[in-house]
Amino acid sequence: MGRWPLAGRFVLILGLAVRCAPAAPAPPPRLTEIVVLMEGLEGALGPFDAAAAGVRAFQASEGVTVSLLPLGEDPVAWATVVPRAAREPDHRLLILGMEGPARLGLEQARVFPGKRFVLLGLPAGSHLPPNALVLSVDPFEMGWQAGYLAGTIARRLSPGPLGIMAGPGMEAALAGIRCGAQRAGWDPSAVRVEAVASAWDPVAGFEAALRLYGQGAWVVVGAAGESTAGLLEAAAAVQRYAAGVEFDGAARAARIRSPAVAYWLGAAVPDVAEAVRRVLRQARRGGLIHGLAFGRADRLGVRWVATEAFQRLAPSDLQRALEEGDLPPAACP
Repeated sequence: MGRWPLAGRFVLILGLAVRCAPAAPAPPPRLTEIVVLMEGLEGALGPFDAAAAGVRAFQASEGVTVSLLPLGEDPVAWATVVPRAAREPDHRLLILGMEGPARLGLEQARVFPGKRFVLLGLPAGSHLPPNALVLSVDPFEMGWQAGYLAGTIARRLSPGPLGIMAGPGMEAALAGIRCGAQRAGWDPSAVRVEAVASAWDPVAGFEAALRLYGQGAWVVVGAAGESTAGLLEAAAAVQRYAAGVEFDGAARAARIRSPAVAYWLGAAVPDVAEAVRRVLRQARRGGLIHGLAFGRADRLGVRWVATEAFQRLAPSDLQRALEEGDLPPAACP
């Protein structure tokens, strides 16, 4: 028998290898009827990254994929992207957040009554059409958690006072901080409050925080929107501690590579990741796409974003209670 040419033997072996090799796994199916549109950008450690974590958890458990679109920080762009997504024929369920995009989503819910909209971050009092579900944030609960956790650490660091920096429209959060601090053992007379006139003025926040530290506070809790960025830098300047409500100072410090993160205890923020995961799971089972649970408001949970400073300074029993979710707001006496 003649010998096969080398090239022929190579082709035969290659063909056998191709036939024997396992087929590449098919990509997971995409749920084209669902789209998530979230304020922020990838890597900014804000609402979009939190939503992305919820989407990843859902996709890993369900073996499907959904569309997730970053909306950035520009309201002008939101006003273009949100209506365009609502007009897309395939989209039957739109999940939007936080408050700015959600308000645009509420407008689109009235324009497209045959579609379903889940709106994260809108106030619970919003008038809702029957095809909209609002997951609202409880500012008192966020304030309570920050006041209790930061207040507990402050009592271990110094006899007082405890500082609070509050911005406009944060009355409920301020009441929650006061209540949480009281439950942590602070006498109301030992709590100092500085108000800032704008939620968008870090310089005013810096100055207000310095006044609180100047009165002897070792810990200041900020509930002042973007003005809380000034608190973050003031804490680093005097080498004392700070915490936030809705404003995650650790994320801000990481973005700008600021050493101020060493003085940031943590922040009480909306639990966007869990909310997105839960909504997607319900939608996958048909409970949302077909209109159940709509035309009403529900609660968006609260999550404490802890830092190394918190883990170093907080007592172990407090950290354990936090991990087990055993910190419900308690009524103040």
